[in-house]
Amino acid sequence: MPDRPVSNAPQPGQGARGKVPAGISYEETYHSFYAQVVRQLTYLLGDRAAAEDVAQETFLKLYTVPPPTRQNIGGWLHQVGARLALNYLRTEKRRQRRELQAEDPSGDKVIPLEEIMWRQETVRLVREVLGGMPARERMALLLRHTGLTYQEIAVAIEVAPGSVGTLLARAQRRFLDLFRQRKDDEQ
Repeated sequence: MPDRPVSNAPQPGQGARGKVPAGISYEETYHSFYAQVVRQLTYLLGDRAAAEDVAQETFLKLYTVPPPTRQNIGGWLHQVGARLALNYLRTEKRRQRRELQAEDPSGDKVIPLEEIMWRQETVRLVREVLGGMPARERMALLLRHTGLTYQEIAVAIEVAPGSVGTLLARAQRRFLDLFRQRKDDEQ
């Protein structure tokens, strides 16, 4: 093993806190990609003001924790923006739920009997459809809908990380087809 100096300084091409990777001007990157990132986030969030807030957070990430290389900086920004947008949506959903509970702390809301029956029937149907699916597809769907990443799903079901997206797409298609078929059969 060759002797190397031990250093906490980032190696060339790894980026450094507070700096964008070599050859990238932060300001140029900001001006080149800001409008695209805001447009994507507006589409995802449905709210221009929230999109601008998340875009600012995205560019703050670029400044504080830049990607290790300059390759595909636009893709990196869009990916980070999309993840931050999903976090924003989750946070908003939780906030709204808390606000509703604060308005009615007892939680004694009257739900019509028809809605209760519809919910129970839908839950039963979903369970039946999932039970009829191959185990790996069923597990992939359940893990994804509980919030796991593709990497975590790949480890859990013992597949290559690159095949998780395809597996999920097939599983979702199969689930929808089976669900519609069962629903049609029952009507």
